Amino acid sequence: MYVPMRDVIFRIAVLILLIGSQTKCAESLAHNAIAASQYQKELRHDTSSRHTRLYAAYPTQRLGSHIDINNNFPGLERVHSNPDVFIIKDFLGDAECSDIIQRAKEKTLDRSPVAYAGWTNDVKDLLELAAKGPVSWLSLIIAWLQVKDDPDASQLSLVTHALQNFPVLLLAAVALISAYTKIRIDGLKELRTSSSTTLDDLSDSSSGHAVFVRKAAELFDGKPLKKEASHFEAPTVIRYESGQVLAPHFDANQAAEVEDANRGGQTLATLIVYLNDVDKGGLTRFGKLPATNTTSDPREKNLTVKPKKGEALLFFPADRNSRFDEMMEHEGCPADDEKWIARIWRHTSRVPQPFGLSEKNLSTL
Repeated sequence: MYVPMRDVIFRIAVLILLIGSQTKCAESLAHNAIAASQYQKELRHDTSSRHTRLYAAYPTQRLGSHIDINNNFPGLERVHSNPDVFIIKDFLGDAECSDIIQRAKEKTLDRSPVAYAGWTNDVKDLLELAAKGPVSWLSLIIAWLQVKDDPDASQLSLVTHALQNFPVLLLAAVALISAYTKIRIDGLKELRTSSSTTLDDLSDSSSGHAVFVRKAAELFDGKPLKKEASHFEAPTVIRYESGQVLAPHFDANQAAEVEDANRGGQTLATLIVYLNDVDKGGLTRFGKLPATNTTSDPREKNLTVKPKKGEALLFFPADRNSRFDEMMEHEGCPADDEKWIARIWRHTSRVPQPFGLSEKNLSTL
C-alpha cells in the first residue's frame, strides 16, 4: 500500500480524533498531524510567526510589598526604592566580625554549593516540548516507514504503530533531558568559586554568629525572636579569595514551592554582613538596578555596595506572597584581596534541620 506521507499523517490525525483517544500522547499526535496537513496554508497567511522559546516564559506578575522590617532599626538606610535595598551601618562590631571568621576557619570551609534553581520547571517544559514536537513527529514518521511497504496495512495499524513508538521515543527524550540537566548543574558550579561553611551552634550567646542571628530577628521585627529566627537558614560564612567571584544570580526560586519545600519555601529576604574591609573590588552589584547617589564607585552604571566591615546589606528576592522578583539579580565581583561575608536567608516558614536552626539553639534567643 502506498500513500503519500502528507495524506498518511492527516488520516492518522482524523482517525485518532474519531476513536476519541483520551491519552495525552494521542492528543499530541493528532494536534501535530493536523498542523502538518495545514502548514502550507497557514504559512501563506502568517509570515510573522516565530518559534516558541525553549523554556516557557514565566508570566509577569505584579509584585506586592516585601515582608515587614523594623524601620527604626539603628543604622538602617535605604539605598534604592522599588525594589527596596537597604544598608545597615555598624550592624556587627569588629570583634563579632573577627569571631565569625575565626570560627569558620576552625570548622573548615568547603567549595560553595550552587543549586540549579527552577530545574523542575525546566524539565517539565522540555518534556512538554519534546512530547508535542519531535517525539510526536518521529512517532508518526517511523510508523509510516514501518507500514508503507505492507500492502495489507490498514489505517488502524498506522495509528497502532505510532502509539507504540511514542513511549519509546519519550523515554529517549527523558534520557537526553536528564543528561542536559546534569551538564547544566556541572556548568553552574563554575559560576561560584568561593568556599563556605555554616555556623549553627548558638550555645555561646556572645559569639559573633549568635549576635548576627539575634540582630537579624530584631531587624525583621520578630516577636518573639525565636519564632522569627525559625524562618532563617543557619548563618552561612563565605570566603572569596583574590579573584574569586559569584556570577549574576537570583536568591529566590521560581519553583520554590516544590524545590525548596524542605527548607522553608521561598526566600523572602537576604541579609548579608561584610566581615572585613576590601580596599579594591569585591563589590556586590545589582545588574538590573540603576546607580544611586550612594553607589560606592561613580564609574558604575548599576547599584553597587562596597564591602565595609560590620556593615550589612538587606534586599528582598521575592515579595511577601513569595512572588519572584526578576529585578533582584545580583553578583559578587572579584576582589583583589580576600573577602569575607556572613549571610542569612529568611524563608516563608520554619526552616527544618539541617538547613535551619534546632529548637535547642532557637531557645537561646
